[in-house]
Amino acid sequence: MSILSLAASGVRKIAVRSGKKLKKRGPAPAIPEAQPVRLHGTPGGNYTVGFASRKTMPDDINAKKYWMAGFKTGNRVTGVNDPMTVSAIWIGCGDGGILLVSADCIGLSRCEVKRVRDSLADFSKRSNCVSINISCSHTHAGIDTLGYWGKAKVGPIPSDGKDPAFMDMFLKSIQDACVEAYENRREGELYMGSARVPEAVSEGRKPTAPRDVLGRIRFVPGDGSAETWLLNFGAHPNTLGGKNSNVSADYPYYLRKKINETRETNVLFTAGAIASINAGGYGSGDRFERTVLQGETLAAAALSIDNDEELEPGITVLCQPYYSPIDNGVLALMGLLGIINAEKYPCDQGDLGVALQSELTYIRLGKQQILLLPGEMKPELAHGGYAPAETSATGLGAEVNPPPLCGIAGDENLLVFGVTNDMTGYIIAPNDFMLHETEPYLGKHKDRNGANHYHETNSLGYLTAETIADTFGKMMGRV
Repeated sequence: MSILSLAASGVRKIAVRSGKKLKKRGPAPAIPEAQPVRLHGTPGGNYTVGFASRKTMPDDINAKKYWMAGFKTGNRVTGVNDPMTVSAIWIGCGDGGILLVSADCIGLSRCEVKRVRDSLADFSKRSNCVSINISCSHTHAGIDTLGYWGKAKVGPIPSDGKDPAFMDMFLKSIQDACVEAYENRREGELYMGSARVPEAVSEGRKPTAPRDVLGRIRFVPGDGSAETWLLNFGAHPNTLGGKNSNVSADYPYYLRKKINETRETNVLFTAGAIASINAGGYGSGDRFERTVLQGETLAAAALSIDNDEELEPGITVLCQPYYSPIDNGVLALMGLLGIINAEKYPCDQGDLGVALQSELTYIRLGKQQILLLPGEMKPELAHGGYAPAETSATGLGAEVNPPPLCGIAGDENLLVFGVTNDMTGYIIAPNDFMLHETEPYLGKHKDRNGANHYHETNSLGYLTAETIADTFGKMMGRV
């Protein structure tokens, strides 16, 4: 038996024991069905929108050890290409509103998101803010904000890569940006438009169905001040590669920069369904050059959008917590060791008897529907295009998969914001989910089509996609 096989077996046994201990404390508390909150506008009325941004770079970046997030463990930061930032947008209607944050980082656990929300509790009451959401760009060149990427501790298990002082500053910056965005609000009109940018995506694994649509929510203030754009696109900000050790927001930085060279605009970027989808290749082997080209290509597409439709004032929000079974013993062990932050509960589903509590949030602005997801989803789960039995990894047909999220919403133009309000890893279609037979969640594995199944090693397990679809279906029944 290989070392990885022994490690996989040992990790699973530890996780199963932890599940049994959780069960002895009693069943997981029932999660009530959340109800939608509606903010009504008046016909012919306006939205109120505000924007604010903060740089989130530590002053001691060259003197203290910080770890890069996104590729290998123990990759120490050695310099800075461009700064990590957080930006917030307040979108209001009637007597209240919501906040959407775009953060240049690999991801945040729901524990950190709740910490920000708790710090803003008084503000939320004062402003009637009914929903605070933090969407992470998932840059693979930022300082570790999850804990996965510290120096290796035992075998494949890293030490906690988060720096407490940096995390305090990072979360405080989000808090301050949220309050300032509310204070900067102005009345104006909100528009939705899109453009296809096929050259900005490349497939990292087949079968998959990349979505090449750049979505743009555009606010035009009535006082003639700078517009605010919320952009959404499904490609990994991992273009600088695993050898890079300089901090960067990756291509979203150059996307924002290029737009602002053309016109003064507040720009926030959100990642879509990005699992297995990389940026365009552009025929260049130079990583930095490709990163700039990706940003500038998307900027040109955003500036060219000419199909805007005005969104009638009206906001609907529904945030639904749910339990997601954990079958990945490695991630479960990292949670037990406190390397990553998670709310763990006993569970009757899955292989380990453990679940974490996460959440889905549904937002509708006028007629535009948005779903905020806690991880990196394969695009076919969101937008359709499942592999048939002939080409799927398992040989099973698309019928074993849940309905795509756009089908559940009844809207092919559903916007999906990934890595938002939590980070739960990759979300993979059941008929394409495959583990190494003797080294599950540790060993690299290729299927009969030669596709690499690395993504499963960083997923909660095979029930994740079904759990999300079931939860979303019930939510849509209430909105």
